[in-house]
Amino acid sequence: MRRTKEEAAETRRVILHSAETLFLDNGYENVTLEEIAVAAGVTRGAVHWHFRNKQGLLLAIRDEARQPFRDLAERVSEEHPPNPLELVVDTISAIFAELQQDPRKRGMLKVIMYLDMSFADCDSGTSFRHEMQEHFARIFCSMSTANALPCPWTPETAASTLTAAIGGLVYEWALDKGDFDLAPCGQALINMILTAWFPKHEVQNMAATT
Repeated sequence: MRRTKEEAAETRRVILHSAETLFLDNGYENVTLEEIAVAAGVTRGAVHWHFRNKQGLLLAIRDEARQPFRDLAERVSEEHPPNPLELVVDTISAIFAELQQDPRKRGMLKVIMYLDMSFADCDSGTSFRHEMQEHFARIFCSMSTANALPCPWTPETAASTLTAAIGGLVYEWALDKGDFDLAPCGQALINMILTAWFPKHEVQNMAATT
């Protein structure tokens, strides 16, 4: 039974990887389930069983993109590291850099953003934005009193603002509406926001090394 579960998990991983590669290379709308099945070396029925349809595959890809934020929130709340703000900037900066290094991901990001907005109308709990906001709120709540947010900010309002800033920047970049590089501009934006909230703590030391 354990081997069967492991084999199923591996099959799912291969299908998802194949789908992501095809989506990046050819565009989401131009890829069929049959092509994904062939690329993964499985039947179309296997693709249906694991993901139901193309939207299910895209949702799974989006869920993988959430993982760095989940890991970050877990680490800050469980381990209480001495440099939580640096971890926040490093995590977000790494994501910005990964997006910018592969031009194909701009097209994929547009599709995921459209999907996210569609779900926001019916169930905000399923949206990337909503979950990212919850993770940031958890991080701010977990920080020590020495790193407390200044009034009138609360973990919730700070998380909402940070999420909006990141989302707005990524949106402009994904739609090619701004003449800027995502990675350096994104890191500068996050540094500026966190320095405004925590001028005397970790952000000050972090900014000197970036």
